[in-house]
Amino acid sequence: MLTIIQNTFREALAKKIFIGYYIFYAIVILFMFFAANTDSIQGVMALADAKQAVTFVETGFLAIAFPLILFFSLISTSSFFPSMLEKGTIDLMISKPISRFNILLSKYLGAVLFVFASMVFLFGSIWLILSAKSGYWDVTFLFSIITMTLAFAVMYSIVILISILTQSTIVSILVNFFLIFVLCPILSSREIIIFPLIQNETVQFIFNFFYYIFPKPGEIKDITISILSEQPLNFWKTTAGENMQMTSAWMSMISSVIFCITITAASIYYFSKKDY
Repeated sequence: MLTIIQNTFREALAKKIFIGYYIFYAIVILFMFFAANTDSIQGVMALADAKQAVTFVETGFLAIAFPLILFFSLISTSSFFPSMLEKGTIDLMISKPISRFNILLSKYLGAVLFVFASMVFLFGSIWLILSAKSGYWDVTFLFSIITMTLAFAVMYSIVILISILTQSTIVSILVNFFLIFVLCPILSSREIIIFPLIQNETVQFIFNFFYYIFPKPGEIKDITISILSEQPLNFWKTTAGENMQMTSAWMSMISSVIFCITITAASIYYFSKKDY
Protein backbone atom coordinates (compact mmCIF):
# COMPACT_ATOMS: atom_id res chain seq x y z
CA MET A 1 0.00 0.00 0.00
CA LEU A 2 2.78 2.44 0.91
CA THR A 3 4.52 1.74 -2.42
CA ILE A 4 1.40 2.69 -4.41
CA ILE A 5 0.99 5.89 -2.39
CA GLN A 6 4.63 6.77 -3.08
CA ASN A 7 4.11 6.01 -6.77
CA THR A 8 1.21 8.48 -6.81
CA PHE A 9 3.53 11.24 -5.61
CA ARG A 10 6.17 10.17 -8.15
CA GLU A 11 3.56 10.30 -10.91
CA ALA A 12 2.56 13.82 -9.85
CA LEU A 13 6.22 14.85 -9.94
CA ALA A 14 6.89 13.14 -13.29
CA LYS A 15 3.86 14.78 -14.92
CA LYS A 16 4.88 18.18 -13.52
CA ILE A 17 1.58 18.22 -11.60
CA PHE A 18 3.47 18.60 -8.34
CA ILE A 19 5.51 21.54 -9.61
CA GLY A 20 2.60 23.32 -11.30
CA TYR A 21 0.42 22.77 -8.26
CA TYR A 22 2.82 24.42 -5.85
CA ILE A 23 3.77 27.21 -8.23
CA PHE A 24 0.09 28.14 -8.48
CA TYR A 25 -0.34 28.13 -4.70
CA ALA A 26 2.90 30.06 -4.27
CA ILE A 27 1.42 32.77 -6.51
CA VAL A 28 -1.74 32.82 -4.36
CA ILE A 29 0.38 33.11 -1.21
CA LEU A 30 2.46 35.94 -2.70
CA PHE A 31 -0.74 37.74 -3.70
CA MET A 32 -2.02 37.41 -0.13
CA PHE A 33 1.34 38.66 1.21
CA PHE A 34 1.35 41.77 -0.97
CA ALA A 35 -2.36 42.38 -0.34
CA ALA A 36 -1.76 42.25 3.41
CA ASN A 37 0.86 44.97 3.03
CA THR A 38 -1.22 47.40 0.99
CA ASP A 39 -2.21 50.70 2.58
CA SER A 40 -5.93 49.87 2.52
CA ILE A 41 -5.51 46.56 4.36
CA GLN A 42 -3.12 48.16 6.84
CA GLY A 43 -5.73 50.84 7.46
CA VAL A 44 -8.37 48.21 8.16
CA MET A 45 -5.99 46.39 10.50
CA ALA A 46 -5.31 49.63 12.34
CA LEU A 47 -8.95 50.64 12.70
CA ALA A 48 -10.50 47.26 13.47
CA ASP A 49 -9.90 44.77 16.22
CA ALA A 50 -7.15 42.35 15.12
CA LYS A 51 -9.37 39.31 15.63
CA GLN A 52 -12.25 40.86 13.71
CA ALA A 53 -10.01 41.97 10.83
CA VAL A 54 -8.27 38.60 10.48
CA THR A 55 -11.56 36.71 10.68
CA PHE A 56 -13.03 38.97 7.99
CA VAL A 57 -10.11 38.30 5.63
CA GLU A 58 -10.06 34.55 6.33
CA THR A 59 -13.80 34.03 5.86
CA GLY A 60 -13.81 36.21 2.75
CA PHE A 61 -10.95 34.20 1.28
CA LEU A 62 -12.71 30.90 2.00
CA ALA A 63 -16.05 32.08 0.62
CA ILE A 64 -14.43 32.90 -2.72
CA ALA A 65 -11.56 30.42 -2.96
CA PHE A 66 -12.98 27.23 -1.38
CA PRO A 67 -14.88 25.91 -4.46
CA LEU A 68 -12.14 27.12 -6.83
CA ILE A 69 -9.37 25.38 -4.86
CA LEU A 70 -11.51 22.25 -4.60
CA PHE A 71 -12.10 22.13 -8.34
CA PHE A 72 -8.45 22.91 -9.12
CA SER A 73 -7.39 20.03 -6.85
CA LEU A 74 -9.77 17.67 -8.65
CA ILE A 75 -8.46 18.75 -12.06
CA SER A 76 -4.86 18.26 -10.93
CA THR A 77 -5.44 14.72 -9.66
CA SER A 78 -8.13 13.49 -12.05
CA SER A 79 -5.60 11.72 -14.30
CA PHE A 80 -4.22 9.46 -11.54
CA PHE A 81 -6.83 6.73 -11.94
CA PRO A 82 -7.25 6.74 -15.75
CA SER A 83 -3.46 6.47 -16.14
CA MET A 84 -3.39 3.56 -13.69
CA LEU A 85 -6.09 1.78 -15.72
CA GLU A 86 -4.18 2.03 -19.00
CA LYS A 87 -3.32 -1.24 -20.69
CA GLY A 88 0.03 -2.44 -19.43
CA THR A 89 -0.01 -0.43 -16.22
CA ILE A 90 -3.06 -2.14 -14.79
CA ASP A 91 -1.83 -5.54 -16.02
CA LEU A 92 1.39 -5.07 -14.09
CA MET A 93 -0.38 -3.91 -10.92
CA ILE A 94 -2.94 -6.72 -10.73
CA SER A 95 -0.22 -9.30 -11.43
CA LYS A 96 1.44 -8.40 -8.13
CA PRO A 97 0.50 -10.11 -4.84
CA ILE A 98 -1.76 -7.27 -3.70
CA SER A 99 -5.54 -7.23 -3.63
CA ARG A 100 -7.51 -4.94 -5.91
CA PHE A 101 -9.06 -3.44 -2.78
CA ASN A 102 -5.60 -2.32 -1.62
CA ILE A 103 -4.67 -1.07 -5.09
CA LEU A 104 -7.71 1.19 -5.36
CA LEU A 105 -7.64 2.35 -1.75
CA SER A 106 -3.91 3.10 -1.88
CA LYS A 107 -4.28 5.15 -5.07
CA TYR A 108 -7.17 7.04 -3.49
CA LEU A 109 -5.24 7.72 -0.28
CA GLY A 110 -2.24 8.83 -2.33
CA ALA A 111 -4.33 11.51 -4.06
CA VAL A 112 -5.89 12.62 -0.75
CA LEU A 113 -2.51 12.87 0.98
CA PHE A 114 -1.13 14.79 -2.01
CA VAL A 115 -3.92 17.37 -1.67
CA PHE A 116 -3.59 17.42 2.13
CA ALA A 117 0.11 18.32 1.82
CA SER A 118 -0.72 21.13 -0.60
CA MET A 119 -3.44 22.45 1.74
CA VAL A 120 -0.92 22.52 4.60
CA PHE A 121 1.35 24.59 2.37
CA LEU A 122 -1.39 26.95 1.16
CA PHE A 123 -3.48 27.53 4.29
CA GLY A 124 -0.50 27.29 6.63
CA SER A 125 1.32 30.03 4.68
CA ILE A 126 -1.75 32.29 4.58
CA TRP A 127 -2.26 31.78 8.31
CA LEU A 128 1.36 32.72 9.01
CA ILE A 129 1.11 35.86 6.87
CA LEU A 130 -2.12 37.10 8.48
CA SER A 131 -1.03 36.15 12.00
CA ALA A 132 2.37 37.83 11.69
CA LYS A 133 0.81 40.94 10.16
CA SER A 134 -1.95 41.32 12.74
CA GLY A 135 -0.33 39.82 15.83
CA TYR A 136 -3.44 37.68 16.29
CA TRP A 137 -2.39 34.02 16.40
CA ASP A 138 -5.45 31.80 16.23
CA VAL A 139 -5.11 28.27 14.85
CA THR A 140 -8.82 27.99 13.99
CA PHE A 141 -8.10 28.89 10.37
CA LEU A 142 -5.93 25.77 10.09
CA PHE A 143 -9.13 23.73 10.48
CA SER A 144 -9.67 24.69 6.83
CA ILE A 145 -6.94 22.20 5.93
CA ILE A 146 -9.08 19.37 7.29
CA THR A 147 -12.36 20.52 5.77
CA MET A 148 -10.83 21.23 2.36
CA THR A 149 -9.18 17.81 2.32
CA LEU A 150 -12.47 16.24 3.38
CA ALA A 151 -14.38 18.02 0.61
CA PHE A 152 -11.76 16.83 -1.86
CA ALA A 153 -11.94 13.24 -0.58
CA VAL A 154 -15.74 13.27 -0.99
CA MET A 155 -15.69 14.64 -4.54
CA TYR A 156 -12.70 12.51 -5.56
CA SER A 157 -14.71 9.37 -4.87
CA ILE A 158 -16.76 10.40 -7.93
CA VAL A 159 -13.56 10.63 -9.98
CA ILE A 160 -12.68 7.07 -8.98
CA LEU A 161 -16.04 5.64 -10.03
CA ILE A 162 -16.17 7.52 -13.33
CA SER A 163 -12.56 6.56 -14.10
CA ILE A 164 -13.32 2.87 -13.58
CA LEU A 165 -16.49 3.07 -15.67
CA THR A 166 -15.17 5.22 -18.54
CA GLN A 167 -11.38 5.64 -18.06
CA SER A 168 -12.02 9.28 -19.02
CA THR A 169 -10.39 12.21 -17.24
CA ILE A 170 -12.57 14.75 -19.07
CA VAL A 171 -15.85 13.12 -18.00
CA SER A 172 -14.87 13.11 -14.31
CA ILE A 173 -13.85 16.79 -14.52
CA LEU A 174 -17.11 17.80 -16.22
CA VAL A 175 -19.23 15.86 -13.72
CA ASN A 176 -17.46 17.48 -10.77
CA PHE A 177 -17.77 20.92 -12.36
CA PHE A 178 -21.51 20.38 -12.77
CA LEU A 179 -21.88 19.19 -9.18
CA ILE A 180 -19.73 21.86 -7.50
CA PHE A 181 -20.90 24.91 -9.44
CA VAL A 182 -24.41 24.01 -10.64
CA LEU A 183 -26.35 21.14 -9.07
CA CYS A 184 -25.15 21.23 -5.45
CA PRO A 185 -25.59 25.03 -5.09
CA ILE A 186 -29.11 24.75 -6.55
CA LEU A 187 -30.02 21.94 -4.16
CA SER A 188 -28.51 23.80 -1.20
CA SER A 189 -30.56 26.95 -1.91
CA ARG A 190 -33.79 25.10 -2.72
CA GLU A 191 -35.62 26.32 0.41
CA ILE A 192 -34.79 29.96 -0.33
CA ILE A 193 -35.04 30.12 -4.12
CA ILE A 194 -37.05 27.14 -5.42
CA PHE A 195 -39.62 26.23 -2.77
CA PRO A 196 -41.21 29.71 -2.60
CA LEU A 197 -41.82 29.42 -6.35
CA ILE A 198 -42.83 25.74 -6.49
CA GLN A 199 -45.39 24.68 -3.91
CA ASN A 200 -45.95 21.16 -5.27
CA GLU A 201 -45.03 18.71 -2.52
CA THR A 202 -43.91 16.01 -4.94
CA VAL A 203 -41.43 18.35 -6.62
CA GLN A 204 -40.19 19.55 -3.24
CA PHE A 205 -39.74 15.93 -2.13
CA ILE A 206 -37.64 15.21 -5.24
CA PHE A 207 -35.41 18.22 -4.55
CA ASN A 208 -35.02 17.18 -0.90
CA PHE A 209 -34.29 13.59 -1.90
CA PHE A 210 -31.45 14.57 -4.22
CA TYR A 211 -30.15 17.12 -1.72
CA TYR A 212 -29.75 14.52 1.00
CA ILE A 213 -28.10 11.85 -1.17
CA PHE A 214 -25.68 14.09 -3.08
CA PRO A 215 -22.43 15.47 -1.60
CA LYS A 216 -22.47 18.94 -0.09
CA PRO A 217 -19.15 20.72 -0.66
CA GLY A 218 -20.83 24.10 -0.24
CA GLU A 219 -22.07 23.16 3.22
CA ILE A 220 -18.60 21.95 4.21
CA LYS A 221 -17.36 25.42 3.25
CA ASP A 222 -20.18 27.04 5.25
CA ILE A 223 -19.34 24.95 8.31
CA THR A 224 -15.71 26.08 8.07
CA ILE A 225 -16.72 29.74 7.81
CA SER A 226 -19.18 29.35 10.71
CA ILE A 227 -16.45 27.91 12.93
CA LEU A 228 -14.10 30.76 12.03
CA SER A 229 -16.86 33.32 12.71
CA GLU A 230 -17.88 31.56 15.94
CA GLN A 231 -21.42 31.19 14.63
CA PRO A 232 -23.76 28.49 15.98
CA LEU A 233 -24.02 25.18 14.14
CA ASN A 234 -27.11 23.00 14.07
CA PHE A 235 -26.74 19.24 14.06
CA TRP A 236 -29.47 18.04 11.74
CA LYS A 237 -30.99 20.70 9.51
CA THR A 238 -29.59 23.71 7.67
CA THR A 239 -31.89 26.68 8.18
CA ALA A 240 -32.18 30.25 6.90
CA GLY A 241 -32.70 33.10 9.33
CA GLU A 242 -34.80 36.22 8.88
CA ASN A 243 -31.90 37.96 7.11
CA MET A 244 -31.66 34.98 4.72
CA GLN A 245 -28.35 33.93 6.25
CA MET A 246 -27.86 30.18 6.28
CA THR A 247 -27.15 28.35 9.54
CA SER A 248 -25.09 25.29 8.73
CA ALA A 249 -25.61 21.78 10.09
CA TRP A 250 -23.12 19.04 10.91
CA MET A 251 -25.36 16.46 9.25
CA SER A 252 -24.49 17.89 5.84
CA MET A 253 -20.86 16.96 6.45
CA ILE A 254 -21.82 13.56 7.84
CA SER A 255 -24.07 12.78 4.86
CA SER A 256 -21.23 13.81 2.51
CA VAL A 257 -18.93 11.32 4.24
CA ILE A 258 -21.60 8.62 3.88
CA PHE A 259 -21.85 9.47 0.17
CA CYS A 260 -18.07 9.16 -0.13
CA ILE A 261 -18.01 5.77 1.59
CA THR A 262 -20.89 4.48 -0.55
CA ILE A 263 -19.36 5.59 -3.86
CA THR A 264 -15.91 4.30 -2.88
CA ALA A 265 -17.40 0.95 -1.87
CA ALA A 266 -19.22 0.73 -5.23
CA SER A 267 -15.95 1.54 -7.02
CA ILE A 268 -14.08 -1.15 -5.09
CA TYR A 269 -16.77 -3.73 -5.89
CA TYR A 270 -16.82 -2.89 -9.60
CA PHE A 271 -13.02 -2.75 -9.80
CA SER A 272 -12.69 -6.14 -8.10
CA LYS A 273 -15.12 -7.74 -10.60
CA LYS A 274 -13.92 -6.06 -13.80
CA ASP A 275 -11.85 -8.10 -16.21
CA TYR A 276 -8.68 -6.37 -17.40
